Amino acid sequence: MQIDFIELANFRKLSAARIDVAEQQTLLVGANNSGKTSAMVALRLFLNDKKISGFSVRDITASNWAKIESIADGWRDLTDDAPREAEPLNVLLPALDVWISIEDDELHHVSHLIPSLDWETGQLGVRICLEAKSFEELVEAYRTARKKSEERVTKYKTAQETPPDDFSLWPKSFHEYLERKFSSVLTLRAYLLDPEKIVLPAEDQRAAPQMLPEMAQPISGDPFSGLIHIREINAQRGFADASESKHTDDEEGSGKSGGATRRLSDQLQAYYRRHLDPDKDPTDEDVSALGAFHTAQRTFDQRLEQGFHQAIEELEQLGYPGVANPKLSISTRFRPTDGLDHPSAVQYDIGGGDEPIRLPEDYSGLGFQNLISMVFQLMRFRDEWMRVGKLSAGDDTSAAGVIPPLQLILVEEPEAHLHAQVQQVFIRKAYDVLRHHDDLGAVKAYRTQLIVSTHSSHIAHEVDFANLRYFKRQPATDVSVPTSVVANLTGLFGEDTTTTRFVRRYLRTTHCDLFFADGVILVEGAAERILMPHLIRGQFPNLALRYISLLEIGGSHAHRLKPLIELLSIPTLIVTDLDAVDPANKNKSAQPKIDAGLVTANTVLKTWAPKKTQIDDLLREEQVPVASGTGHGVVGVVYQREIEIHCRKADKTTTPIPSTFEDAIALSNLIIVAGLSGVAMTNSFSKIIKDNANVDDIAKMLFERLRDRPDKAGFSLDLLASRKLKRLVAPPYIADGLNWLEQKLGSPPDVS
Repeated sequence: MQIDFIELANFRKLSAARIDVAEQQTLLVGANNSGKTSAMVALRLFLNDKKISGFSVRDITASNWAKIESIADGWRDLTDDAPREAEPLNVLLPALDVWISIEDDELHHVSHLIPSLDWETGQLGVRICLEAKSFEELVEAYRTARKKSEERVTKYKTAQETPPDDFSLWPKSFHEYLERKFSSVLTLRAYLLDPEKIVLPAEDQRAAPQMLPEMAQPISGDPFSGLIHIREINAQRGFADASESKHTDDEEGSGKSGGATRRLSDQLQAYYRRHLDPDKDPTDEDVSALGAFHTAQRTFDQRLEQGFHQAIEELEQLGYPGVANPKLSISTRFRPTDGLDHPSAVQYDIGGGDEPIRLPEDYSGLGFQNLISMVFQLMRFRDEWMRVGKLSAGDDTSAAGVIPPLQLILVEEPEAHLHAQVQQVFIRKAYDVLRHHDDLGAVKAYRTQLIVSTHSSHIAHEVDFANLRYFKRQPATDVSVPTSVVANLTGLFGEDTTTTRFVRRYLRTTHCDLFFADGVILVEGAAERILMPHLIRGQFPNLALRYISLLEIGGSHAHRLKPLIELLSIPTLIVTDLDAVDPANKNKSAQPKIDAGLVTANTVLKTWAPKKTQIDDLLREEQVPVASGTGHGVVGVVYQREIEIHCRKADKTTTPIPSTFEDAIALSNLIIVAGLSGVAMTNSFSKIIKDNANVDDIAKMLFERLRDRPDKAGFSLDLLASRKLKRLVAPPYIADGLNWLEQKLGSPPDVS
């Protein structure tokens, strides 16, 4: 048994999102404010907490409120005998559909979830949704509350000479009514779904959860009781350093969401109580230990009695206790867990030798505390599930003590406080830790599925590409409320294993942050990669405030990212080269010119945008940049074009066409480059500009120099070290592209 996918409806930014769950581990990635946290909170509230008190009106997708208010306003005009239809409201409230696949030998686990006598094996679906406890009572209660408030306001305004126009009493809207009455009028209910009515997401990845039958009846009890063992490590792990040391008992013995504190000593106490406590069904070894513990306690009690004897006698001389009062005595009460109930219960040894220095766990770095804590929690979740040691028979299982066949673990932002390498180690080992048990391993009778949300590119690149689920922000529509959908990267490149292999290796090698960016810039080489951040900071301040992923990919490989870029729908600027070649001269590289019969060798320009081969057609392209796609996922492509330059020496204006980023930078900044010195290419560029007054000659000689062992990165580093760097301007084609991207991204996003 395993979860195949989950569909969320009307929950915060996720108005209709499908999350496919991988067989082992699934990674939720996406830019800030894209809905990853919303998904994790929804899984917690619907599957783990399962309490209506955890929800609020803010969990309802904001764009639904106009419709909800319209429905509620309609209730006020209902006659006493008019029917009350709950469905129009229910379809706008949060719901979670869980689809699990069942094999033949697992039918006994799901007998209460089989939808019909015709069902044999395959997928089963359960919807957990918010709805009114009693819809008729909700309608009447809201109508009455609104009527009373409006009558009182009318009476008040009538009595006032200049009544305020905006004065109102609660509730002035259904939203305001639910803010106060949410938990008392709504509840969580579960329904069976029809496997025959599963609908794949639309082309834009928007999910289409099925409608419930008109006469659908809710399931009694928890539909997943005895089926799924759910545990969570949330993002708020509450570590403290030694100067902030506090010790609280977070009652982690409950084993639910993990509690507020993450001290290893607290977790050890919880583990001890559940798995090792000698008071639970003691073994011979436990009896021996308890006997020794009892002897030690009696000895200590006798010592206390002797030590307090004089003090107690002195109290008795004051007339207390009196004749009718009980005699005062002192007795200790020790528990085995008391030995772990202090800040130094867990210590770290430092140094060598027979007597190493020991420091409490609070004196260790936050990253080390976080790693140890998370791994220990995973071990504890596994052992709770597999009932290791003395875990009580009725704890978190069915009445018969059956181990649930599926464990679902949720981990939110594990990268907190961790160095990049440790992040990678954790995600590589987490699933193995959860399966490290004699009855697990590769055994299919008990399955484990791990869902992790993250902002870390280091974690994302350690997980199989097919297991990534990308949360894609949708632009605001007519209701001005942005939402998100989830894109499944499984099978993105189809049967093209070469492209799949290249993209996976490229993203991992470059530690690419593509999955977390607001916008993307693809550049040709190292020179652009070095100077582009400076050009953005100096001339495009709004763009500098956005999260831009800058990738050095090269014109011959950028097109391989096309399926991924289009799926992610991130505004993307491709800065590439014309790569002009002369077909009449064995396709040798040529200086770009109009009416010279040249063609481009650049795959992006030929196959992506503008899908043209002739240099003349490319240079006469009016749209700047050339755009591909529509909406939020539009891709713009810029390449070298004519640069209008006025040469003071010759008092002449000319329009050369550069061939690469380097000669475009030089032609756009002749004075700065003329004053440079550094690597051989920098010195050559400087000399060419100083020795020639004709800009066309300069352009031709720069082109020739670029064909002779160019050190492009070195040239860019020399520019970066120049005292005149602040005066460096972007070549016109790059400035056009950055202006375009800045407009597409708009103002900086709200990342709250």
